[in-house]
Amino acid sequence: MAVANPREVPEYELNPLELQIRRSDGIKGSYQVAKWNGTKVSVKILDKDCYSDPESINAFKHELMMLEKVRHPNVVQFVGAVTQNIPMMIVSEYHPRGDLGTYLQKKGRLSASKSLRFALDIARGMNYLHECKPDPIIHCSLQPKCQKYIAGRWRPVESCRFWFA
Repeated sequence: MAVANPREVPEYELNPLELQIRRSDGIKGSYQVAKWNGTKVSVKILDKDCYSDPESINAFKHELMMLEKVRHPNVVQFVGAVTQNIPMMIVSEYHPRGDLGTYLQKKGRLSASKSLRFALDIARGMNYLHECKPDPIIHCSLQPKCQKYIAGRWRPVESCRFWFA
């Protein structure tokens, strides 16, 4: 996805040298934990096999186009991306408590009030995505692994399947 003219570099482009990916933190799903400007972030690294697959590159571009537009307290925040170097990466806010599925396995049964609060957080994020203008965004996977707990809210994760309606 390299550009011919430096002026064409997207605003979200991050310098990969500013990302301190800690191998010791291990992989969490398809994410690595890293530090960027002193802040913990999640980094999705595009698989090496994808660089020769035009469909994978187009999916990556589509995801970035969508992520640029999404800003809501109940949707995981996009930080930036590395598209001018290999490996290509998508950087988003870090989710220290992991996904909803892991949370439920650890905590077990939730109280009715907590379940309702979690459901409302997720519903607010979904409503925002569905109401995006001019192109609503459809989240195609509401599995527990696609919900991250950040700053006291459950938020849909951008790495799970999204489609423009």
